This record gives sequence, structure tokens and C-alpha cells, in this order.
Amino acid sequence: MPDANTTGSSAASSGDARSRTAAGGQTHNGHNQGNQDRKYTPDQKAAVLRIRRCQPTAFYEILELQKTCSDGEVKKAYRKLSLLTHPDKNGHEHAGEAFKMVARAFSVLGDKEKRDKFDRYGTDPDSRFESARAAAREGGGGGMWAEEEISPEEMFARFFGGGGAGPFGGMDGGQFFFNLGGMGGPGIRVHQFGGARPRARPRNPGQEEPPASMLSTILGLLPIIILFIFPIISSIFSGLTSITTPATPSMVFDYPHAPFTVERTMPNYKTKYYLNKADIKSYTPTKFNWLDKQAEVVFVQQLRIECEKEMQKRQELKDQATGWFTYDKDKMEVANNYPMPKCRRLNSLNN
Repeated sequence: MPDANTTGSSAASSGDARSRTAAGGQTHNGHNQGNQDRKYTPDQKAAVLRIRRCQPTAFYEILELQKTCSDGEVKKAYRKLSLLTHPDKNGHEHAGEAFKMVARAFSVLGDKEKRDKFDRYGTDPDSRFESARAAAREGGGGGMWAEEEISPEEMFARFFGGGGAGPFGGMDGGQFFFNLGGMGGPGIRVHQFGGARPRARPRNPGQEEPPASMLSTILGLLPIIILFIFPIISSIFSGLTSITTPATPSMVFDYPHAPFTVERTMPNYKTKYYLNKADIKSYTPTKFNWLDKQAEVVFVQQLRIECEKEMQKRQELKDQATGWFTYDKDKMEVANNYPMPKCRRLNSLNN
């Protein structure tokens, strides 16, 4: 028969353990149950959902800024949205992703050189291909080979006052390792670059194998030629092209917006667009003719981007109206009648 004192002591110990578990919010396996009850405000939820609807490189849209915004407005927008989406303050399941998108947008628009490249080419300035091409056009180095990437958390800490290997990884176990990633992505491992072909068995004992031919040497160096020589040649030609083709200045359409006050009209679409006087002070009539045609290209591209967003929004509304076993007729009617002015305007240009 068990001892009464022992049994009572064990029961008391079990009760104390259960009390400690309830007080600490942990199970016997140590999993924190408090994270399941994380809260977020309607504003925090709306910010997360809006940011995740943006394209990854729609940096101005992510920060809710115009292309003509100042550096101070960029910092102000980052301060607001980073605090609104920080996972430590926002319990929404997608807050972390939205926080990273905000940090990525600020890392581009908050850097003068990156913002200039993004405004000029319309592509991610940290993309290894676009960065190399832009660097070649401008006759400079840097770009993905020299920039140091920081995490969203480190950027947040630096902004609010808180707290490697080179581009080529060298040799790794007899393999060449090239780090071609600009955002912490994986490098490219190549088991063998060049070298003589495997030696064949001599026909007769004591017969020496002839030296490697020029063809075998070229074939061995072919991976290096493909990876490096061809991109360099392509960059040179693209750089020469950029010398003869002027860069497109910033512009706005339909209505003037300071400092874009110089009015011009597209030759084919008859749409007005506005320029900054400082950007075109040295333009000749020939350049203006080129600019009028280029404005039409930029205008169509912008309409296509906005139309794609409208189509995506309408599809989201349709998805909300249909489920596995349900169909909401009223929601589907709202989706079908969702206004798409940019798409209508784009179609009118094609007709």
C-alpha cells in the first residue's frame, strides 16, 4: 500500500506543475500558446492586406507615395508603415511578409542611386542582370558586386536608432563557387571549370599519351566563356546603345503636377503629358520628337500595369463570391460590375 504522505506530495507537485504551466502559458512540451491569441487593429490588418496586393517591385505603391515625392516623405512613409506592420506589434499572420516588402521598398527609394536607377529603368536595381546592365550603361562598377544587403530587422533597428565572403566564394572542396546572388540567394556551384580531358588508357604499355589538343582546351574553358565573356560583350553593346539613346525624363499624364508643368501632346494618342522644365532645358526639336513618341510607350506601359491590378482585384472579388459549396450571387454581381477605367482606356487606345 503506497505511503499516504508520498501520494499527497506527488499530487501537490503535479498541482504546482499544472499551476506553473497555466501561469506561463506553456504546455508540457514547452510550446507557447500565447502566440495563438496575438491581436491586431483594423488599421494594421488593412495595411498588411493592401501591401500584399502590391507587386514586389511597386515600391512607390507599397509606401503610398508618388514618383515626385521627396526624401523626407519617403522616410516618413517608412516610419509609419514599418511601425504599423512590424511583427512584434502586428499579430496578423502576414505581417512579417508585409514588413519585408516595406523594408525592401525603403531600401530602394531611400537610396538616391538605387532610386535614380529604378526611376530610369523601371526595374529592380538589385536584380543581378538589370544591375549589371545599368552599371555597364553608366560606365561604372559596383551594383550587385559591391553592395551590402541588410535584413529588414537590421534596417528597422538602424532607422530607429538601434543597435562575409566577397562576391566570389573561391574554392570549396575542390569546386569553384561563385556567389551571383544579390539578395542572399544561393550561389552557383560548378564542379569543374576547364582542365584537360580525362586521360585515355595508353594503347601500348609504356606509351605516353599525347598532350591535350587546342580543341579540348577550348571545350574545357567553354563554361567560363558562357558565364562571363558573353555577358560582358552584351553589356558593352547595350552601353553603346544607351550612349546614342537619351534617357527618358520623368513625366506625368493628363494633369500637371509640380514641378511637372511643361505641357506636351502625344502625336498618336492626343493625350497631354507634362515634364519638368529642368529636365528638358537642353532638348532640341529632334529630341522632342523622340520624346513625344517615347511618352506614348511609357503611357501604354503604365496603363497596362494599372489594368492588370484592376483585373487582379476583380478576380479576387470573384473568388470571394465562390466557395467549395457556396455561391454568393450578390458578390458575383459586384465583381462583374467592378469598374476598370484603366483597362477601358487601354482598349480604347488599341481600337
